[in-house]
Amino acid sequence: MKRLIGIVLVVLMVFPLSAAMAQRVDCATGGFSVRLPDHFVEESVSGDPDLCFYWHGNKLTVQAYASYQGEVAGSDLFEVLTGSETESGYKTINGMNMLYTRTEDYGDVVISYIWMDRGNSVTLEFTYSADDDSVLKTVNSIINSIQFDAGH
Repeated sequence: MKRLIGIVLVVLMVFPLSAAMAQRVDCATGGFSVRLPDHFVEESVSGDPDLCFYWHGNKLTVQAYASYQGEVAGSDLFEVLTGSETESGYKTINGMNMLYTRTEDYGDVVISYIWMDRGNSVTLEFTYSADDDSVLKTVNSIINSIQFDAGH
């Protein structure tokens, strides 16, 4: 009986951890979706036609933009660097080659991933306080949850 109670408790403890990343958020124009923690809240922002979504939760904001640039080869990706980058380069995540930058400016860290999808320049951006690196685990979970449409 004690063993059964122990198994039930373990299942109940594991279930909330897997359910914590249960929201799937789509950026149809950018051809991708990501999983966000359940506690994230969508912000309504008007006036930016390239903004796919804007969500925030527990010290982290996640924004996605898709802007039509025409047909550009993946190797022709470019990014304007400002000089405040602490890291930059290329990364491949779930089969997609992306530009990556990490910038610290005005007390915030901004991590950006940029790639091309069907003529759209797509940017997925994470912003959090430079004083709190504890959100990096969430950033990594979100970016690694990315799924691309079949036509990318």
